[in-house]
Amino acid sequence: MAHISQDTWDEILENQKYPLIGTNEPNNGNGFNDAISWRKSFHTKSRGNDRIHAHQFNSIYLRDLSYDVNPSLSRKNKLKDGLKIVECSDNYYKTFLRYFVADRYRYKTGDFLEELGRWGDDLCYDGRVVFEIVGWYGNNSSQFYAFELFKLENSFCKVGRKTIIYNAPYSMDGEKEVFKKVKIPRDKCIVIDFPKELGGYKGFLKKRKEIYGLGNKIKLNSNPGKELSRMKEWDKKFNKIVSEWGNLKQDNVTEFYQGVSILRFKYMAISCTHEVINGLKQLIDYLNLKLYETARVDFEVEEYKKSYLLDIQKKWKSGDISFQKFNEIIRI
Repeated sequence: MAHISQDTWDEILENQKYPLIGTNEPNNGNGFNDAISWRKSFHTKSRGNDRIHAHQFNSIYLRDLSYDVNPSLSRKNKLKDGLKIVECSDNYYKTFLRYFVADRYRYKTGDFLEELGRWGDDLCYDGRVVFEIVGWYGNNSSQFYAFELFKLENSFCKVGRKTIIYNAPYSMDGEKEVFKKVKIPRDKCIVIDFPKELGGYKGFLKKRKEIYGLGNKIKLNSNPGKELSRMKEWDKKFNKIVSEWGNLKQDNVTEFYQGVSILRFKYMAISCTHEVINGLKQLIDYLNLKLYETARVDFEVEEYKKSYLLDIQKKWKSGDISFQKFNEIIRI
């Protein structure tokens, strides 16, 4: 693949000095874009975002999962060296960073882990993350020089093998939302799904529905003894629903089973991290096509290999790992 000439890169870098102002119509602003979806400029009716409800599944379980998935938190030192964009030109990498990170400080330091942490957070709470990759082009030459990521609400998306049908409010007619339906090519999007081996997006929604069916764990009750009994029963039902996913916090179980459950939870977190990084790979593949390079995501951290966690699970079940060693491993 022939690389972009220095003259073309000079044009690209010149365009990057200006903010992204324009529409998908050429000669309107500092450039034009190929957006198919849209950002709503008005407030729509509330659709009951589950995340705002103080349910234990959101406020404790998914919060803990998102912390474990977030590469900019507990495992930052390992991923800072173990996750890289390689085999690309300096101009390519700077273009990626400039439009991927959300603030100038992280652009200058080259730290993109925090933005991946936001992806991980959305994946943990919603089970799926969809972005349209919006390309920006120079008015005069139609040369690609920048990108944006438009996050698409899951409830407005139907994800297919080749296309994503986006059917969302486009305008208002009085107090009525007017919807518009468009098709977006799948290869113009980033789709990050809950790990297939843990049920995928549909499996995530099914479990969430079951858990919400339990109601909230804490309720006001004038009888403390009766309330304590109800909470214990709630915990029992909750842990049964998430048993294959695991749990970090369980009472009244043996040390052995608690270890099994924690390792399952850690495996889920590692698997979600892999899906987030697969999303990053989708973006890099898109940029490769636009900038005529063959960059790739290099992700080599032993503790992040799924086989590593599965081997630890096997050794824990067979009694080949001490509890002290177990504690060291789960703190990676």
